[in-house]
This record gives sequence, C-alpha cells and structure tokens, in this order.
Amino acid sequence: ADVAYRVNVEMVGDALPAKLSADVTSGQLCALYKGAMEFGPRALGHRSILADPRRASVRDDLNLRFKKREWFQPFCPSMLLEEKDRLFIDCSDNPHMTSAFSLKPEAILALPAIAHVDGTARPQFVTRERDVQMYEFLSLIKRETGYGVVLNTSFNIHGRPIVMTPRDAIDDFFACSIDVLYLGKYRLTRKLL
Repeated sequence: ADVAYRVNVEMVGDALPAKLSADVTSGQLCALYKGAMEFGPRALGHRSILADPRRASVRDDLNLRFKKREWFQPFCPSMLLEEKDRLFIDCSDNPHMTSAFSLKPEAILALPAIAHVDGTARPQFVTRERDVQMYEFLSLIKRETGYGVVLNTSFNIHGRPIVMTPRDAIDDFFACSIDVLYLGKYRLTRKLL
C-alpha cells in the first residue's frame, strides 16, 4: 500500500548548524546531505545520519530503522578535536574515522552510543579548517550537552549504497523513518496523511 505524507520544507540557509543541533539534542534522527560526497569508506558529515550519543538506545533505534546490522557493530562519533584528550586514552588526531582508540571510562558512561563493546571508538576529529559547518554544529552541541560529539553513520539504508544524489536522499528519507532530512540549505520533515 502506498503511504502519503505531508512534507514541510523550510529554507534554513546559514541557520543549518543551529537547527540541526536543536534537532539532534532533542532526540531526532537526522540525515545530512551537503556538498560533494566524501571520498573513502566513512561518512564525514556530507552523507550522514546524525544522532545524540548520550542515549544508549540510539544504537538499537538506528539498527531497527536503517542499518539492520549485528548488535555488536559500532557506530562512530564525529567530534571537536578539542575533545580528544578529554575523552580518549593515548589518542592521536584522526580526521577520517580510520583508527580506533580507547575511551576513558567516564566517556563511555556519558556517551554510550559511540562506545564499542571493547570500550573503543573510531572518531572523526573536526576543526574549523576542515569543515566550518560541522565545526559550528558540534560547537553548538557542546554548548547544549557539554560534549562536542555526535554519533555519525553513513546515510544509507541496509542493502543500499550511500546516497549520492539529492534524489537518493529524498528516496531514502521516504523509505525509512528518519525524522529530519537536511538537504543542502533545506530542512525537510513529514507527517503521515
């Protein structure tokens, strides 16, 4: 059976970091599609699903709604570089989510959704120079939650490739239960009719 939605499209422009921060910290699962696609195996904020890492249940929520992965597969964090020494033991700068590092016990308690079963996480460290919009977003997250950290996983549904085009993003938005889609300078939400 076909499902009909009422879609709300809001032009957010430069307010995107603030709107996205408010949505994520309120518990929304948000998809972000912006600019050129990342090169390589990780979603680094251009084709991402973003969620609040303070809620342990977010892992199950993501698996139920999109990923359908084994329970033990980790979800990774994007975070401000300034959080590195606060949250990790013996960690180096890693801008591409390619290395796992041991989280401090207090970080595991505070941010359970990003902790792998062995107490590690594979972070993307963000600076203003690397991605201004992501840096501003994470700075706002830190102001709200005390941690400049977000769970970041690739924007794709289980069995499908990562979204490449705006049409792919819209198709995946309607095919699953993402709460909010940020598409370029626009914020899309929907309600069942």
